[in-house]
Amino acid sequence: MKKHSILTLLALALLAGCNGQDTEPSEQAEVVKEQKPLTVEEKTAAKNAQQWEDGRVYITEHNYVIYDKDTGKPRHFVFKAKEWPREDLNNKDSYDLPRVVFRWDNARNEAEDHYDQRDKVWSIKTDGTDLRLVADEFVGRVTLMRMSPNNRYLALAYSAEEGMFKVIKDLKTGEYIELGRSRGYPEFLWAEDSSYLYYVDKFKDWKYTLSSGEKQQVETKFNEYSTIYNGKRVVANEFGVAVYDEAKDKFLFGVGVDPDKDNLQDYEFRKRSISPAGRYVWAETRKRRYLIDVENKTFQSEEIIPRAMGKLRYFEILGKDANYIREGAARALMSKLSQDKELITYQKWKQIGTGHSATGSSLYNAFANNGDFVKGETL
Repeated sequence: MKKHSILTLLALALLAGCNGQDTEPSEQAEVVKEQKPLTVEEKTAAKNAQQWEDGRVYITEHNYVIYDKDTGKPRHFVFKAKEWPREDLNNKDSYDLPRVVFRWDNARNEAEDHYDQRDKVWSIKTDGTDLRLVADEFVGRVTLMRMSPNNRYLALAYSAEEGMFKVIKDLKTGEYIELGRSRGYPEFLWAEDSSYLYYVDKFKDWKYTLSSGEKQQVETKFNEYSTIYNGKRVVANEFGVAVYDEAKDKFLFGVGVDPDKDNLQDYEFRKRSISPAGRYVWAETRKRRYLIDVENKTFQSEEIIPRAMGKLRYFEILGKDANYIREGAARALMSKLSQDKELITYQKWKQIGTGHSATGSSLYNAFANNGDFVKGETL
């Protein structure tokens, strides 16, 4: 009992000492509140309250953008990708323009964290806004990616020690479907309704049906410069364009150049692109560039002159009816064309500020805003 009484008295004395301090209870609560860690939003706001010489605006705690003085386009500096907004199928504002998907090692030269050094898949609106993180749940060098016409599925190929992985990511569920992992360059072509995917694995052509999970070997002609639209499969091959009836897998007609068979390397299409509906195909050989009107079976051409702009240069991405074109991922060049496909105006800007490189651009959500890459006449 004596020991208990002494302990009780000591405890009461300590409590009395604490309560007897000059600070009122309300002031103590304020001190505790001030010591509470800041939220990410508060840290971001605090950084934006500072005066930055380069005019940066923080989007998250560690990532910011700097706006181009001439074009107003944001240049993105992403050091912590996990903070960055992800592709969100429920966000309607993200899909009011066509979008571009591309690979980017966002902090290859800046980050110590291996995650931020490695390849990831990103997307952005064609006007250079609304950057989104699409896929980062893999480790390897991205080789090819194609988004499905309904925007839900990403067909992705990346190289790793175990082989060249070909997968589909379901952006709605986050799940991955493995198609194969053999060596060899991949090819992807989505069905018009996104119900199946053509791909290459083990140096053979395959068809994967999403509803059944069936993998079927096929003899279908396709490559990464193909599209299926309005029941027709349009394929930009090495010397021209071939058009097929997709349902019957039947050749309909072709459009192309007449190569010199003794000097084929001068006529082979080394670079290619195709418009979303397959109406136009662009190609570049060693000596010439072509813009093919598949519907009318005609084409424009020009000689390649070193270091010259050229009227058919920078056609990496063709918009609907080739009214707009776009080139690049780290440095973007966007142009508007007239009805006869002459250059009207263009903009160029740097949309990436960190990392080693950004490459592999391809178009999706292609028919939004009637296919125009910008809203109104802002280009």
